[in-house]
Amino acid sequence: MKGKKRKKINSAGFSLLEIIVSLALFVIIIIIMGNMFSFAERSYGAGSNEDELSQNGRVSLDRMSREIRQTPEIISSLSTDSANPSDEITFQDGHDTSNITYIRYYLNNGDLMRSVIAYYFNSNPSLYVYWNSTDQFGDSPTEVVLEDRIVGEYFQKLNFWSSGSDLVNVSMDFAKGNSSLQFDTSVYPRN
Repeated sequence: MKGKKRKKINSAGFSLLEIIVSLALFVIIIIIMGNMFSFAERSYGAGSNEDELSQNGRVSLDRMSREIRQTPEIISSLSTDSANPSDEITFQDGHDTSNITYIRYYLNNGDLMRSVIAYYFNSNPSLYVYWNSTDQFGDSPTEVVLEDRIVGEYFQKLNFWSSGSDLVNVSMDFAKGNSSLQFDTSVYPRN
C-alpha cells in the first residue's frame, strides 16, 4: 500500500493571535507618539508665552526707563515706601522741547497705557504751559489728553516708588497662561 501523500496546506496569512498582537503594539505606539506630541506642544506653548512676556517686558521697561531718564521733572508724588508704591507716574516729556507736554503711564485692565498730556489756559489754547502754572487771575490750567494708547500687554502689576535723591524704582509683573515674569529697575531722572 502506497502511503497517502498529505497535501501541505500553504498558509500565507496571519493567525488571529498575530493580528491582535500587531494591533496592540500599533495602538501603544500611537498613544506614545500622541503623548509626546501633546507634551511638545504644551512645552512650545509655555516657551512661547514666556518669550512673549519677556519681549513685552523688555520693550515696555526700556521705553519707560528712557523717558524717565530724560525727564526734567516728575510731577507724580511717589511714595518712598516700597511696600506702599504708586500704580502710575506722570512726568514732563524730555524729548519734545518745542511743546511742554507730559507723559503718564498707568494700567488699564492688564494693558500698559501711555498718555501724552498738555495744559493750557482758555485764553490761549494753542500755547501749552507747565502743569503748575497760574494765569493772571490765579487760575490753574486746563488739562487735555493729546494721546492715550496701549504700549504693553499682560500686565498684572505696575509700581513706582522713590528711593531718595530722585531715584525712581519701577516694578512690573506679567502673566499669560501659566507663565509669569517680573521686571524691576531703578532710574535717575535728568535733574
